[in-house]
Amino acid sequence: MNPQFLFLGAAEEQGFLEMFSLDAQTFIQMVPHLISFIVLVLAFTYFLYKPVKRILQARADRIAEDVSTAEANKLAASELREEYEQRLRDIEAERTAILEEARADAAKRLNTILGHAKTEADEIRDKAKRDIVAEQERVKQEVHQAIIDIATDMAEKLVSATINKQDHDRLFNESLTELENTAFRPY
Repeated sequence: MNPQFLFLGAAEEQGFLEMFSLDAQTFIQMVPHLISFIVLVLAFTYFLYKPVKRILQARADRIAEDVSTAEANKLAASELREEYEQRLRDIEAERTAILEEARADAAKRLNTILGHAKTEADEIRDKAKRDIVAEQERVKQEVHQAIIDIATDMAEKLVSATINKQDHDRLFNESLTELENTAFRPY
């Protein structure tokens, strides 16, 4: 048989007081101890348990408040972070717009500068063509004059050696007329 069952069975038979060997004298001696124990428990409850419980409750309240404050701070930080990210997006968009505007302005300035440069180049080319044409005319005139001078000198040398004064004048006038007619023809 199980020893526990034996113990329980014995307790029922002998009674509670007999089981612990409590007689009346021992029980009376225990009463002041029980009363002092109860007073101590009440004193500890009043002076220690309740203040400790209040301290712990205050600490729990403070922790709960700190947690709620932390959650509020976290929410505020999240909102600030969102606002900061939105500002960054806005700044990025503004930067892109400024860059696009600067590129467009630079392209416009480039086109303006290129237009002015092309106009100046056209003016320089036209002036150069006019200068070339004027120089060609001047050179033609100089060559024409040089040919006339050379022809006159050659004719004079040739005529003076072989022709008399009258023939010389007649030939000179004919040559001069012929040279003038050929020299003033357009090329």
